[in-house]
Amino acid sequence: MNISNYKKYARFNYVSNYSENPFKLGDVVIKPLECDGEICNEIGIVLQIHDNDELRTDMFGNECIEHLRTPTIGEVKKYRPSILSDITTF
Repeated sequence: MNISNYKKYARFNYVSNYSENPFKLGDVVIKPLECDGEICNEIGIVLQIHDNDELRTDMFGNECIEHLRTPTIGEVKKYRPSILSDITTF
């Protein structure tokens, strides 16, 4: 799932180190995490790739790719429906 105009969500002109990272710029990712004993899924858009293991998103900053995965369309509809109209590939 990708947003081709991902720079719309960036505050800066980030420079990426294109490596063997499994995610690419504009990919939509989910970071499942726990907040006050409940699961709170954050949906972010990849804005910068640092190296093979780390990237930056618009919603939760820098993160290790081990903590991320591609969300389902249902998860995007539930947790961040505002980006649905910008998603160009599924």
